[in-house]
Amino acid sequence: MFHRHGVSGPDRIGTGSTQMTDERKGDCQGNQDKCNLDGCPKFGTLGKAGRDGNRRIKGCGDPVARGKRNRTKGDNKARRARKKLGLAATGKAGTRHEEHWGGMFRVEVKAGAQVGPIWTRFSSARAQSEASKAYGDIRPFIMIAMPDGTSEGIVLLGLQDLADLVSLIQT
Repeated sequence: MFHRHGVSGPDRIGTGSTQMTDERKGDCQGNQDKCNLDGCPKFGTLGKAGRDGNRRIKGCGDPVARGKRNRTKGDNKARRARKKLGLAATGKAGTRHEEHWGGMFRVEVKAGAQVGPIWTRFSSARAQSEASKAYGDIRPFIMIAMPDGTSEGIVLLGLQDLADLVSLIQT
């Protein structure tokens, strides 16, 4: 084991009467009954203790760990979208909560598996449009979805196309 003053005993860190054992690796301490991984508990490098006091390995499948990963992924995607659109974050929680963002639009960012089918439809419609696009046509692609049972439609366009459109409107 390494110690700030040199090497100490094989399983001790520190000197004097206070000794800590090195517990960087071990069995995951997540909720094994609700874990969706095979062979739980997994052995690996333990992360910091969560609010419940349990230390989990990376990729833990219990609901607390999944929820934290999902929130982190959503926060990262929302932050990227906000920066791409040049929207200002106001207040302490401005980067996480879209309702606090400035700008000319109200925005709600969705991420993960729930947007997979939307992305698939958008990508196939864009590919269809690109295949029949005239040479030299520089207009951005916009998909309009018109569901049955309503006269309202949904407009979908790429994030970079929206950023370009916003910058044109603001100048």
